[in-house]
Amino acid sequence: MSKLVFVGTIGPGLQALEYAGRSGHDTVLVHSPRYDFFLSSAQRAQARELAGRVVELDDVHDTAAVLDALRAAGIDPSGIDAVLTTMHMCTVPTARLAQALGVPGCDPDAVLAAKDKARCRRILDAEGIPNLGHGEGQGPDELLAAADRIGYPVIVKPATGVGKVSTAVARSAADIRALFAAAERAAGTVEPGVAAELDGRFVVEELAVGPLYSVEVASDGRIVTPLVVVRRKTGRDNPVLELGSTVPCGLSAAQEREMGDYAVRICRALGLGLGVFHVEIIHTAHGPRLIEVNPRVSGGALPDLVAAATGRNLFEVLVDLFSGHAAPAEPFPPLACASHSFLTAETDCTVRTDLPTDWFEALRPRLHSGWTSIRPGDRLRRMEGNFDIYGVVRAVAEDVETAERTCDALTAEIEKTLGVRLTPAAPSERTAR
Repeated sequence: MSKLVFVGTIGPGLQALEYAGRSGHDTVLVHSPRYDFFLSSAQRAQARELAGRVVELDDVHDTAAVLDALRAAGIDPSGIDAVLTTMHMCTVPTARLAQALGVPGCDPDAVLAAKDKARCRRILDAEGIPNLGHGEGQGPDELLAAADRIGYPVIVKPATGVGKVSTAVARSAADIRALFAAAERAAGTVEPGVAAELDGRFVVEELAVGPLYSVEVASDGRIVTPLVVVRRKTGRDNPVLELGSTVPCGLSAAQEREMGDYAVRICRALGLGLGVFHVEIIHTAHGPRLIEVNPRVSGGALPDLVAAATGRNLFEVLVDLFSGHAAPAEPFPPLACASHSFLTAETDCTVRTDLPTDWFEALRPRLHSGWTSIRPGDRLRRMEGNFDIYGVVRAVAEDVETAERTCDALTAEIEKTLGVRLTPAAPSERTAR
């Protein structure tokens, strides 16, 4: 068995810690309080219970400090077999720690290239991989020049960072100036751990038209396999907003192979050598076009959706890869049809004060799984990104149409129950018929 060091964890990532312990691995969790906002108090307690040892320090980005903290806790760095993470903010320090220890991991420069959306676009161009028109800049004038060259409408987003912070569609020069001002305000309101990911640069991209998908890609450094293609639900009025997912994705077998091959080609071009990676792609009339690459396993509700549809757990694959197992040779075959929808607010609003505290329990017999944090009288913020999610409902059925319609019916009922308007999703090509 291996000694595995986990650098931080997200809530869903507790599954990786649990599986590693169940598999007999010796686990160490390197924890930084600056990322506590990713976990509830119960999840923080669970992480400490699941990990064999917990080493706490403020800055996991300081490799020397991490090594000193491990030694101070009685952990011999030479006995560590692998270092991994499920947290986006910790991908670079994890790669650097692995490099310092001389254990398998991703090249830190490859991780940086994937996290930097501008640099990633340049690499695709250099490799001749189909790409969107793009530009970058730090101020409104540079962004406006890029937008004029590309042609409106465009997507404007930070070159680095997570959660779709300050990402929006711009249809005019006035939109870009307003978006830039709003982004400066938003940078001062997000958690410090999120703000630290933003470096002031923005990317301007051609607006890709078509449905959104993600491909979960596994690599052992030699074999690179697209494990599953996921259809993503997006906002009816704002395509930047992600409102849920569905598996199977609904593409033909040939189109699904094309998406998987495209994602693999991107991961290879970036040099992502070991891990599970989350690649977001628009299927345009001209073929797949990259939205972004996340050099870590998908977070949020998507891994649970994949498990519900395929019976395979992405976090278990991640642990196995870092324990020396080969990547799966073939994509995951679907065993069922699964869909989930997020509970998010269309506008700033207040939930009914007379809402029963156990209101969500009445829905559970019709759910495969789900959760909510919404309580009577809660003030909900309108959805602006992935951090504005207040719950999820998931359905599993024999066909995709039934699974998606069940989610639609549940969210419509929840809207009435809460007395608020949830963010409307664009109709899928299947359920719109």
